[in-house]
Amino acid sequence: MKILYIYRNNSLGFSIGNVFRPIEEEMRKYAEVDSIYMPCSTASPLSIIRNCWYAFKKALSEHYDIIHITGDVHYLAYALCVFRNVVVTVHDIGQVVAATNKLRQKLLYLFYVKSLKYSNAITFISDKSFQEVSEIANFLNNKSHIIYNPISNKFKYNNKRIHKTCPVVLHIGTKDNKNLERSIIALSDINCSLRIIGKLSDKQKKLLDDSKIRYSNVYNLSNDEIIQEYVNCDIVNFPSTYEGFGMPIIEGQAIGRVVVTSNLSPMNDISNGSCVIVDPYNIESMKNGYIEAIRKNQYYVEKGMENVKRFSLSTITKEYLELYRSLHR
Repeated sequence: MKILYIYRNNSLGFSIGNVFRPIEEEMRKYAEVDSIYMPCSTASPLSIIRNCWYAFKKALSEHYDIIHITGDVHYLAYALCVFRNVVVTVHDIGQVVAATNKLRQKLLYLFYVKSLKYSNAITFISDKSFQEVSEIANFLNNKSHIIYNPISNKFKYNNKRIHKTCPVVLHIGTKDNKNLERSIIALSDINCSLRIIGKLSDKQKKLLDDSKIRYSNVYNLSNDEIIQEYVNCDIVNFPSTYEGFGMPIIEGQAIGRVVVTSNLSPMNDISNGSCVIVDPYNIESMKNGYIEAIRKNQYYVEKGMENVKRFSLSTITKEYLELYRSLHR
């Protein structure tokens, strides 16, 4: 079996690549594997046409038994529908859900949702991402599969005794959905050191200064540097208000750290009772969550180590392999 993995342009971020490159490497144990990255990063008509042509030419150049669009560039399914066994992975459709302009919403629906109809199989990284699409699409039928994201083998357990008097709280991401502002307020009465990964806005900087919380900030880190941030911290803070999956949950657990996350899907599904769960819209709930994370640290670390086994790279790769084989029969 020969598989082609198609990735969006690298400049759009490494999140999808971080998920699928390990799968790609692991899949080489079972099949011949090739991969390409799209040449264009924008969603202008010309860029979409160029990306579609680039993917089509590559698919035509060799015989591939499976063509897997790994995420984001769902619209490539229009160009590849003439080939057999096209798989598309949906991470989320946040842009479609959040769009308020009707014309923009229709265009986004065309590119990111309706295009899925022209694939042979659709995989969703969580129940949440599946539910979002199923609410606005009536063609999912029996071609949909939920396959979670895997944890890379680079994330290895690192034993560390928590600093209970001044724990390092790691917060990844500074966009609105990452809930940094409420986290700052909730942590302002707790003696800790807040480590923030992501570029801060002026508003966030002012809130940090006004709260007088001890903090440090970095961004544009390599994958290895991010892993080291997990190693250095005591608590992983992930009270997000919107995600397609929530990789910091299992990344933190794999390193051996307690994770504080939201009572919303998919975070509560991914954590499966192994994290400190808080209401991300309630400051008091978040504050109590941090206190619990400090007091019951070892309990949650052990629960997390058990939970993360569900997301092992070998387990998830075999789920994809089973899907590929079912299509290739």
